[in-house]
Parts: sequence; structure tokens; C-alpha cells
Amino acid sequence: MHKWLLTLGASLLIGGAAQAETNESSDVGDGQAGGGSETVVVEMFDYSYHPAEQEVEIGTTVRWVSMEKRTSHDVYFPDADFGSPRLFPEESWEHTFDEAGTYDYYCQPHENRNMQGVIRVVEVGDKE
Repeated sequence: MHKWLLTLGASLLIGGAAQAETNESSDVGDGQAGGGSETVVVEMFDYSYHPAEQEVEIGTTVRWVSMEKRTSHDVYFPDADFGSPRLFPEESWEHTFDEAGTYDYYCQPHENRNMQGVIRVVEVGDKE
């Protein structure tokens, strides 16, 4: 019986850890090879994205991380009609930007609180 409870406890712990990070990647763009292979982080807390504006080079991955204690957020790109699932505390989602442009986004559940951000994607070498 103790071995069964230990196995059950370990399974729940592993299953919980697996659910702790939503790391679904999404690629939008024309598939151009980019020089930016870095990952930058945008934190979500106090009903805001931090930083709210980010400039990155083509090929950069942006990871949004929920730093909230109780609420959830998402990342929604209305011009492309895609985004992340709801991200609960300590969960994350990332997206690699393969095309230059300006990508406005907002949190759908907190749109009324002006929770919004923008990613400006520039050609490799053009980042200020």
C-alpha cells in the first residue's frame, strides 16, 4: 500500500510539473532565415506586459511568462488572429518572429484594462 501511495504521489508531482509550463511555440512569417536566435522574455504581472514594447531582430523568440499569483493572461495578436492559451501563474508561451513588422497584441481577458503590448521586428543588424 505504501509503495502504491508513493507511486501515486510521484505521478501527481510529475504530472503537475508537466502542466506548469505551457510552452507551445508558434511561427508566423514567410520562413526567412534570420540571424536572431536569441530568446527575450516579457513578463506578465499587475495586468501589464513588462516590457510593453520590445524591438527584436528577425528570428528572435519572445517568451511571455505569467508572474501573477492568482489570475491568468493570454497573448493575442488580432491582426493575425492567433495567440496563446490562457497562461496561469508560472506558465509561459513563446513565439518566433520570422518576418519584419509591427505586431500589436493584447490580453483578451483584460482588454478592458488596456493590457497591451507591441513587438517590432526589424531586419538583422537594424536593431537600435
